Amino acid sequence: MAGEILVNYEAVYTKTAELQQCIEAELSELDSTYRQVQSTLQNMDGGANGLLIETMLANQQKACVTADTLCKLLMFIDNSARLVERDELMMKRIFALSRSSELAGGGVS
Repeated sequence: MAGEILVNYEAVYTKTAELQQCIEAELSELDSTYRQVQSTLQNMDGGANGLLIETMLANQQKACVTADTLCKLLMFIDNSARLVERDELMMKRIFALSRSSELAGGGVS
């Protein structure tokens, strides 16, 4: 059918879940790396270390906010796909019922 859009909903759900897991894993690794660097810097002397630690904390918070935003977008995509799939299935049932009533003689000639 011309203009038809075919969506593999299961692929959408699988990919969004996979991407959320990747974001969580990256965030966990980032957090671990930040902690290691911060620990090393705290054991060193100097005012620059304090500024560097502050900057790293700010960047870590920005990374968390960004990851959270990406996860929310992925949830939006997943939920939107579920709504479209549900509506699509409902329309399919309505058309199937309509066709079956026409075949049973309920249609207008």
